[in-house]
Amino acid sequence: MYSALLLSALLMTQTPPAGLTINVQKLPVTYTQAPVVHLEFTAKGAVETCAVKQSSGNASIDKVACQQAQAQVKYPVKKNQKLSPLDMSVAFVAAPAPAPAQ
Repeated sequence: MYSALLLSALLMTQTPPAGLTINVQKLPVTYTQAPVVHLEFTAKGAVETCAVKQSSGNASIDKVACQQAQAQVKYPVKKNQKLSPLDMSVAFVAAPAPAPAQ
């Protein structure tokens, strides 16, 4: 029983795996971590609602995380399946600077 409680506690504290990776030219200085969004789905598997569950430290990044999740995530639906909400981490990565021209 102790190991089941420990495993449950570990799972609750871990950040959900990144479902999306967004490349940006530059990350804001206030960006501290990948935001975690909470998604709810329509019967057809499209994202119906998105809410920021854990902020990145930057409101603009959080907003883009939800916009990208709504545009790119589709829940695979099986016949007569009840769709469960999903928490997802959205990773933002700064693109490397281009090599200087010679």
